[in-house]
Amino acid sequence: MILNWTNGEYTDMEKIVGVIFDAGCIRRSDLMELLLWKRSKTDAHLLKLRQREMLITSRDRHSETVYMLAESGVRFAHQLSHIEAKIVTMEAQISHQLGVNDILLRYIRARGREGVRWFSTRESSDELYNLRKKQGNNDADIRRTYIRPDAAIWVPGKGMFWIEYDNATESSRQIRKKFSLYITNLFEAKDPRVNKVVWIAPTIERTRWLQQRWREMNESAIDMQFFVVGEETHYLAGIEDQQTV
Repeated sequence: MILNWTNGEYTDMEKIVGVIFDAGCIRRSDLMELLLWKRSKTDAHLLKLRQREMLITSRDRHSETVYMLAESGVRFAHQLSHIEAKIVTMEAQISHQLGVNDILLRYIRARGREGVRWFSTRESSDELYNLRKKQGNNDADIRRTYIRPDAAIWVPGKGMFWIEYDNATESSRQIRKKFSLYITNLFEAKDPRVNKVVWIAPTIERTRWLQQRWREMNESAIDMQFFVVGEETHYLAGIEDQQTV
């Protein structure tokens, strides 16, 4: 979990690789904030990663530099976290992943990080898998209705929120399929502490469109909430009067 690297028993190199890996891609300022490092220290370790050919850089839509792990960096992160998986870099998903990361950063800037746990796509998928296993589902059933949330956040006293960052690229059919998969996964979990899905979209029009697609499902067992980017923070913290749709 990305917030665990800062104070864990790791070397500085392991910390920076771990944070970049869990973030997928990240701006320098956000990396500094998550690690609680100054710019000089951050730049020194980024340089070391470049020299070891463990780093890839790109640009976001504001032309700010974005950092990702190269294949050798991902391999190091896998070894560090004891992950056995295909080596995949993030170059094709920069905009979406930055949007997901920004949800966490907005929250900790507004509410702090005490007791907060953030789960990447891989980690949140594992959490859903474990929930369903506890309900007696076999592996074949779980694989058939498998879903990978964009992220998840555990907020003390509030429970788990599954995160979907929607950048208006998916069709009605794709969105309805996701809704159906969440119904299957969370209804079977039978636990109100993990029954909430938060959708964050770039515009009020898209947010309302998503909410209407959900209403068409005519399902009340799952708590689906919809927000414009930036307005989800109050809801996650338990302040519900900021919702716009």
